[in-house]
Amino acid sequence: MCNDPVEAGNYCTLFLDIVFRHGRCSAKTRQELLKEATHKYSSTEMLPLRLGIQWWEEMKRDGMPLSQQIRFEAAATKYVMAQVQAVEMNQQLAMKGRIPSLLEYVRVRRVAIGAPLCIVASEYDLGIDLDPKILHDPLVQCLQDAVSDHVAWLNDILSFPKELRRGELLNLVFLNHITNNPFLIADYNRSGRDHASLYGNEEQAGFFDAAVCRAWEMTESRYEDCARLASEIMGSPHLSAMPHLKQYVEAICSITVGNWAWSLRCGRYNTPTIP
Repeated sequence: MCNDPVEAGNYCTLFLDIVFRHGRCSAKTRQELLKEATHKYSSTEMLPLRLGIQWWEEMKRDGMPLSQQIRFEAAATKYVMAQVQAVEMNQQLAMKGRIPSLLEYVRVRRVAIGAPLCIVASEYDLGIDLDPKILHDPLVQCLQDAVSDHVAWLNDILSFPKELRRGELLNLVFLNHITNNPFLIADYNRSGRDHASLYGNEEQAGFFDAAVCRAWEMTESRYEDCARLASEIMGSPHLSAMPHLKQYVEAICSITVGNWAWSLRCGRYNTPTIP
């Protein structure tokens, strides 16, 4: 994803047009849009467009129910456009403009991490088609949010050292750092320092330690929320009687455990220092 919100928006809109709507914004066919895109984008940028088409057509051929197709397209649209929102927030931080609030960031990050899209896809993976009453239940929606937040926040904690070295500050740890030390906002906006200069600053390091601990506490709390909400859902007479509910709850809760295990084993992250 590029750093220009306009270009990011154009690319993401094109992705949605090509993969899901077959030229929603024009009379051009999918192949015509792809051909035009090859003149503008690199082979690396073209790959998600081509794979997205293949992936979506395979799921439909494999018998994804129409109700799931509608939900999946809606979730994919939110996911893709959340990437644009993240680029916009990053630009604001880079230009030392408005710092997003923690709540604003959490709402965007929850979607941009991709967990809600995985949650919708879990029905397809399980070969089930849930009653909409389940999906619209407040308890189930709260569980979906808790799972998504846990995945996003764990990712933020583990990737923070690498992102800080690169001067990428759109992260739960950094926003905790700023939110819990309001006097730093004015100092940050006035400062002529680049973002990377924050890394290795001993005075700042103490604040980041506290912010990492706070982020970890938030993540642990979200994990506890997942367990509590799953228990409440399974203990609910009107929900527990719904077909496939137990499979679904177990599947989406396993996303948190699977993400944790993957995060510890892959080489993508630096090992964080967490007391």
